[in-house]
Amino acid sequence: MKLGWTPQQRALSHHYEQLARNAVAPRSAAHAATRQLDRLSWRELADQGLWRIPVPESRGGDGGTWWDFCAALEGIVRGSRDLGFCLSLIAHAGLLRAVVRHGDDTQQHHLDRLMVGAVGATALTEERGGSDVARVSTTAHPVDGGHRLVGVKVHITNAPAADLIYVLGRVSGLPAKRDVTVFLVDRHQPGIRTGAAEEMLGNGSSPTGAISFDGVHLDDADILGVPGDGLSLTYDTITLDRLLYGVVGAAYLEGLLEDTLRFARGRTAFHQPITEFQYVQRRLTNMRLAIETTRWISYAALDRLLAEHPDAALMSSAAKLTGSESLAAAALDAMQVFGHAGYEEGDVSRAVRDSLGTLIAGGTSDIQRKNIFTQMMKKPVAVVPNRPVLAPLRAA
Repeated sequence: MKLGWTPQQRALSHHYEQLARNAVAPRSAAHAATRQLDRLSWRELADQGLWRIPVPESRGGDGGTWWDFCAALEGIVRGSRDLGFCLSLIAHAGLLRAVVRHGDDTQQHHLDRLMVGAVGATALTEERGGSDVARVSTTAHPVDGGHRLVGVKVHITNAPAADLIYVLGRVSGLPAKRDVTVFLVDRHQPGIRTGAAEEMLGNGSSPTGAISFDGVHLDDADILGVPGDGLSLTYDTITLDRLLYGVVGAAYLEGLLEDTLRFARGRTAFHQPITEFQYVQRRLTNMRLAIETTRWISYAALDRLLAEHPDAALMSSAAKLTGSESLAAAALDAMQVFGHAGYEEGDVSRAVRDSLGTLIAGGTSDIQRKNIFTQMMKKPVAVVPNRPVLAPLRAA
């Protein structure tokens, strides 16, 4: 398993950190307030090659690895200090990997667009199903020359800004449970409507909204993978998304911890710095532990994913669960250290609001626990010869 960045990866991380500090960070608050994606910064990152990093050279990319991409992503998180914008990057990254892994030559133009600045969205969630993606009702009905897609997706990251949409739906006429299929849909086709960005508690710089499909024409080339294979393809796609929440969360907390330590060192109470008080030390060490725990679980999950290890899905959910819950708890710890200054409108209160969103986005914590338990139950129980079986206690 990877235990450190190479010199080239450190240079990559530094490059994107500086780019994000100069591009994303100055515009972050304005985009959060207006609930808009920072398309200018998105384009600058694409122009600098961010989305070409993990794409093979044979597909028009730089031939790097997802480790290289994560190094760049961590740099963007540290430089931008914009959690919402980075959640939008995660949504795009999952779609990018799906097209690389499962797309064919007829879909190369989609990959080309994703690498040069088009915005991707992964549309799984529907009103009645929530995180239960298997309950989708969006359906492609056969017609002469292809299919017509009908349905509504809700709470979709990047929906108001998307150019290409990964849509999980069904193909009418296929057998039940073998009809779930993934479609690649150009947002600018007739019959597609996206709602206004939702007014959420936080993460305004990552616009989220509904997408309606009203008889959108689909060709066979718009199907990603093969018809009926949508669930397995989607579970593979969201495995990357989930672990990237941990990668982003750990990097985001680094900056928040630096701010909190700086404040605590300069703040005095009862004639001494508040860093002398054990309850403050406890909150600061909690934040450091959150960073380390989240980061290494996320790295382990990526290692499992790239090796196609059977535990990849379990570890990915563990990274998402640990990352989001640790991030939210650490942000609240930072607010407590800052006291009234942390509760006022500003960077710390925004960090709290944004971090709480990660408990819901990308699959709730309860869904991650369910997935971890399901994966645990799939493992066969090891039988150890001659090990005594524990008997139930008997009443005296």
